[in-house]
Amino acid sequence: PRLRLSPSISFWNGINTDNRKKVRFNIFQNGSKALDNSYNRYNLRFGVSYQPINALRVSAFPSYSINNDKLQYIDNIDTTDGIRYLNGEIEQRTLSMSLRFNYTINPNLTIQYWGQPFISRGRYSNFKHVTNPQAKTFEDRITLYDNSQLTFQNDTYEVDEDGDGIVDFNFEDPDFSFVQFRSNLVLRWEYIPGSELFLVWSQDISQSADPTDPLFSSLGDNIFGSIKPQNIFLLKFTYRFIL
Repeated sequence: PRLRLSPSISFWNGINTDNRKKVRFNIFQNGSKALDNSYNRYNLRFGVSYQPINALRVSAFPSYSINNDKLQYIDNIDTTDGIRYLNGEIEQRTLSMSLRFNYTINPNLTIQYWGQPFISRGRYSNFKHVTNPQAKTFEDRITLYDNSQLTFQNDTYEVDEDGDGIVDFNFEDPDFSFVQFRSNLVLRWEYIPGSELFLVWSQDISQSADPTDPLFSSLGDNIFGSIKPQNIFLLKFTYRFIL
């Protein structure tokens, strides 16, 4: 169904230093907040670049985001009393950092590297379903389940809506933690004018982690742990025909 959105306020701002300097910084932030406190979001991005010579540049761009939403969609569930548009309150944290390295050995030979560790974790609570999606106030749009209606076991929530001791429906624990590391290393060689050879090495680690673990330690343990990355090697070349 159509759902009324709560009125909100938002902001954004950023600062950049002189791009002509060897060391450059920038910072950007933005956020939004519902006037009825039904959600708030915040994003922070920081960047630093170091270019000691024209041929070499190293950059790092860490970012962190917060998403707190009392009406985060989970699932549509069919029950004997109709469809339940199941939602919950999510506390989501996302952390990542992009790393870049560019080196021009000579005009015909360059090396480029990009890597990004990433983690996004979401924890749910205060489960509810939408009952009056067009209501003016947030509280009137939903019906909140209390602890007497919920039972959690074997990674599954069981819901007894009418309190008669019989489970009316269930749903899997929506908590999540997704960890990923991706990187690309590219060697480009222009062996004759207009014709190039590319050597590419890509790595990928993608897996689910324990959402109860702290953000930083979970990121490090899952990237630098015993998990072996997926490696892809590519060779590409082009040749310019002169007609």
